[in-house]
Amino acid sequence: MNKCLLDYIVEAAEGAASPRIPHPEDSIFDGVTSATQYIKALIEVSKNPQSASIKWDGGIALFFGRNEQGQFVMTDKYMPAKGVYPTSPEGWVEYDRNRGANRADLYEKIALIWPGLESAVGNTPGLFKGDLMSIGVLPNIKGNFVFKPTTVEYHIPVDSSLGKIISGKVGVVVVHQYNGQPWDGKTGLTNAGNVAVLPPSANLSFRATDPAALTTAATAANGALARYGKLSDDFLAGLPKVVKEAIKQYTNKYITAQTKDSIDVWLRSNISNKQYQFLVGDNNDGYLVEHKEGLTALFAIWNAIYQFKVALVGQLEGQIQGFQQFINGKPGGEGFVFPSSIGLVKLVNRGAFGAAHFANQR
Repeated sequence: MNKCLLDYIVEAAEGAASPRIPHPEDSIFDGVTSATQYIKALIEVSKNPQSASIKWDGGIALFFGRNEQGQFVMTDKYMPAKGVYPTSPEGWVEYDRNRGANRADLYEKIALIWPGLESAVGNTPGLFKGDLMSIGVLPNIKGNFVFKPTTVEYHIPVDSSLGKIISGKVGVVVVHQYNGQPWDGKTGLTNAGNVAVLPPSANLSFRATDPAALTTAATAANGALARYGKLSDDFLAGLPKVVKEAIKQYTNKYITAQTKDSIDVWLRSNISNKQYQFLVGDNNDGYLVEHKEGLTALFAIWNAIYQFKVALVGQLEGQIQGFQQFINGKPGGEGFVFPSSIGLVKLVNRGAFGAAHFANQR
């Protein structure tokens, strides 16, 4: 390898500590140039959907593998940035003790899956990234292995190819990356240990079921950018960064049903009085009113990109076979992840999965 294992760990940790994989629609808050790149990335995805991986709704992200000394290490996504690379389950306890934290419910889980993941890695050098989906031997419930890490409940038939991998294992981990690149589902890992290692694609290959609808959605997104782009950029140019972030947070909370307030009402409780006076004003004569066409333009572009993304999700969800996903008892999963020319792109229906996820946290 040209880079050492710890380089990969730090890079992965830094990516997770930043805005993770961004939502395509939020790119407009970084301006027209960024939004243009993400629309192009979504078009790439629509033309090459077979590269999709399912975005599994995991319980905790794990990095694991062998360092240059051949030691097996396992970390959460925050440890590497602090120079912590546990070589045993006890390392997790020590890490938490040193920072005054206690995740007592987690230590036993890490200890349980440690030998299984070490066996899965074998002598393979490098770093894998995955999500912990379940702990403990799963019971057969009406012919299915059923588990719910956070919001999505998974039903995997016992007699399916995935079910046969899971059978009798003490944990399930879906692996996404190997040395910072999408994992191909084969290289470097086996299911020889007591942990089931699953590929994110679940061995499925996706296609566009209605290419014309995706073309229409892409045209609408590009059209919104052409029509409203300058207005949106001019509007954002007049905003301090903290205020811009507040407006983005509002759009995120509105689409996930965390609020149904109008933006002026929501802002009153979520920004400083000085910022509120600038944006809204007691007489409703602030920046948002003076530049209402710019705010409308921003929201129009955001929505057009979002609708393009949702159109993609809708065509892919129906192609998942071999297992089922449910959100509050209704069919549906978290979404999908794609490699693109600008990096990984995630497709999450925030109005469905996001709303359910945050409702469950209340």
